[in-house]
Amino acid sequence: MKKIIIVLLILCMAYSVPSNAQADTWQTVSVLGICTFQIPPTMEIQKGNYKQGNEKFQKEILEISITPDRVVAQQKGLNSFDPQALKRYSRVIVETVRGQYGDYETLDKPLTASEEELLEINAMLKQQNQQSASQSAAKGMKLKFLSWQPTKIIKVNGIDALKTSYTRSMNNGPPTIVNFYIIQNNDYMHRITISYRLSEESLWATDLSKVINTFKFKKR
Repeated sequence: MKKIIIVLLILCMAYSVPSNAQADTWQTVSVLGICTFQIPPTMEIQKGNYKQGNEKFQKEILEISITPDRVVAQQKGLNSFDPQALKRYSRVIVETVRGQYGDYETLDKPLTASEEELLEINAMLKQQNQQSASQSAAKGMKLKFLSWQPTKIIKVNGIDALKTSYTRSMNNGPPTIVNFYIIQNNDYMHRITISYRLSEESLWATDLSKVINTFKFKKR
């Protein structure tokens, strides 16, 4: 397997249009030149004052670099600071790391990795998340990992991807389940993160389990 770099923070400008591929009420989000995916009517693309405030917090408080290439879908109503939406939590985050041609496997090539290689990738991901947690804790954001499922190879709409899952708690808040996926595409590395609170599983689990298989990436 070619280098599998766990790079996580770049993002892509997006717009959403109606689509009936998943359901009449779902929307198709187009990440220009990269991919399309769909979100249910209970979600929206992050924008406006909420997005600006969130990015300011990440830059000034958490000291995380923000680029235009990141797309975030969230519970509907959050952009308008709806009180009910503020009580809930769900996310679909799409990020793309841009490298050089040949840095990664091609989009349609099956991934082959030994058990040892998968364990190594899993250890790298876990270490990176633990480092991020330590950095966040130093800035007053306590992040605790409650469980961790080892990295494995799965199919995402017919394309091989690496998937890792874990549950976490932020500042002793409600547990959140996080599923993230890494997809190689020649000179691009795509990362998809899908998460929601376990206490709200009845609201999000069914729809968000469908979202991942709506992704269609442009082959590089």
